[in-house]
Amino acid sequence: MKLVSYGPFGEERAGMMDGTDIVDLESVMRCADIDRPATDMRLFLERDDWRQVLDRAWDQRSAATRVDAKSVRLGAPVPLPRKLLIAGANTKSHIAEAVSVLKVAVAPKEPMILAKATSSICGPYDDVVHPPETGKLDYEVELGVVIGRKCRRIEASEVRAHVAGFTVINEMSARDIQLAEHEDNPFFRVHFIGKSFDTFNPMGPVLVTVDEFEWNKPLKMKTTVDGEVRQSDDTDDLYFGVEALIAYISQSMTLFPGDVIATGSPAGVGNFMNPPGFLKPGQTVSCEIEGIGVIRNRIVAG
Repeated sequence: MKLVSYGPFGEERAGMMDGTDIVDLESVMRCADIDRPATDMRLFLERDDWRQVLDRAWDQRSAATRVDAKSVRLGAPVPLPRKLLIAGANTKSHIAEAVSVLKVAVAPKEPMILAKATSSICGPYDDVVHPPETGKLDYEVELGVVIGRKCRRIEASEVRAHVAGFTVINEMSARDIQLAEHEDNPFFRVHFIGKSFDTFNPMGPVLVTVDEFEWNKPLKMKTTVDGEVRQSDDTDDLYFGVEALIAYISQSMTLFPGDVIATGSPAGVGNFMNPPGFLKPGQTVSCEIEGIGVIRNRIVAG
């Protein structure tokens, strides 16, 4: 099933897709006489029985409030998760391009887990604001994993049962801030700030529930900038896969329903192009993942 959040920024309502219509989740839950109708996607996923609720709600969808998806703004499927985590340097092709440019070995021995501010999240078609503080705005298509069940210290074999589904993320960075080019300290890094500007995490267009996928089957990924293909690979390129990443993270922290993990981006980022291919105001960047869809964002001056 495809789940969405829709409406004005900060006021998004939870829904589910039925063709080109959005079925309002609160409305359909009331029609199905389900207790605690949910208006918010994260709160909905916090229900232990949310999978069963979706099945019951689907049968009542014709009686519920519906809107044409093209007539409303789509927000990120989970507009405000508790956590937004990212796996850095987590594809074989991205590591290879980094080695070729930087001339250093960077292959990780274990996952490198970073974080972004949840305030960086925006919708799949929202404008991305190019802040004046950076001259090196970069893109990264990534498979986003949304947690569907609270977990702590789980094994890789248990991960699938704790995943709600997948979404598309453009995990954007201000590279000059992220990599903090200080001559007096070349090892100084400001990953969190460089990745956390407002609108630096477009996400969507939908959350596709995990039952819609063949587990561990590679999914094609692609990024284009003004129609030019910049990234093209699949999730088999991940250095640490979904199971390994979530099991690893859960050893350190509790993962809650609605938490989002961006799993890694393939080669082709602007930072390693020759000449560099950083984003400029007026350009449009599109990220696509097989079985989920396309997010498309225009870059505007901040």
